Amino acid sequence: MYKKIIVFLLFFYINLLAQGSAEGTRIDLTRKLWLNPDNGQFAQLFIPDYFQVPPDERFIFVVHFHSASWAAEDEVYRSGTNAILFNIHLGAFSSPYSTYFSNAYRFRTIKDTVKSVLRRRGIMQNPQFKWVIVTSFSAGYAAVRELLKWQENFDRIDALTLADGLHSSSDPIVMIEQLRDFLRYAKVARNEKKVFLLTHSSIQTEGYASTTETANYLINGLGAQREPWSATDAIGTQYSRCDTGYFHLKGYLGTTAPDHLQHLYNMHLMLGRAVQLLDSIALKIPGQNITPEEHGSLNVYPNPFNPSTTIYYLLTKAGPVELGLFDVSGRKLYTLRYGYQPVGEHRYRFDATNLASGTYFCVLNTADEILRSRLLLVK
Repeated sequence: MYKKIIVFLLFFYINLLAQGSAEGTRIDLTRKLWLNPDNGQFAQLFIPDYFQVPPDERFIFVVHFHSASWAAEDEVYRSGTNAILFNIHLGAFSSPYSTYFSNAYRFRTIKDTVKSVLRRRGIMQNPQFKWVIVTSFSAGYAAVRELLKWQENFDRIDALTLADGLHSSSDPIVMIEQLRDFLRYAKVARNEKKVFLLTHSSIQTEGYASTTETANYLINGLGAQREPWSATDAIGTQYSRCDTGYFHLKGYLGTTAPDHLQHLYNMHLMLGRAVQLLDSIALKIPGQNITPEEHGSLNVYPNPFNPSTTIYYLLTKAGPVELGLFDVSGRKLYTLRYGYQPVGEHRYRFDATNLASGTYFCVLNTADEILRSRLLLVK
């Protein structure tokens, strides 16, 4: 058992010393949040070089627990999410996370500190959170467990993505208590009000419940079923899944430290999926299905078309606008236009050369309403 722990710790520290590919602005918050760098603790804000300040200054805020700074940065950068990342690392085990975040005001302090830094640096005048997405790897689950105990945090967190890192006591009574709020969150995600994505390996643990066992607990608590599923992706060989509402779980083979780290290295896939599902919630698309609606202020001509057409829309109020293209499953393909626009008629020339024939939907999201129109591409 001790040999296994040593091997895992060795790989963990190799991970800390590795390098990523993300480019952007890094702002150290270690001292501001009363952390001890001599013990390997740190907190950092990362703003990707491609980040664009939204017109209304409501931005996607990703909070990551437990990993090297480069790994958390790559999670955001490789996903291409227009987000700002806060990454906090407190050590190799879960107990420092439990201790630090048992203070009910820690998360509020982090959010206030981030806003203050963004104002002081002149990045935004009045930064606000559009979505708060909490991601964690391995021992970081303990921070999430503490956060979810407080209703203010539970309500504010829009999505959870946990990469091979949900553990609990193996004692059945204690397990119920420790997984209570994770199950509560999973039930809200099942009802498509929030998003909960979870991956786990097949690593067996001694003295506490493995990620497979905690996953089974959530599945049973939801009254759902684990479905056999065979696939191979960047994480590894997937053998099962469970999908109910916006709760999505993937079970993988693999029992080694490198298998464990593959879940971390590919968290950008989970983050990208979480953003897609949050888009669906924001657009009020039950089950990710976009229902086309006729609306006089959003039109497409010609339609059907090949390979290009023009999207016309009329704004009765000046303000922030986002024009997006979605497929029939509700998956967002492109952001066609994003920014502040004046009152009046606007046009967007859309070229679908790289798309296959089929039905698509353009969605216009303004401060006051959401407008949709169907596009039929015939090649």
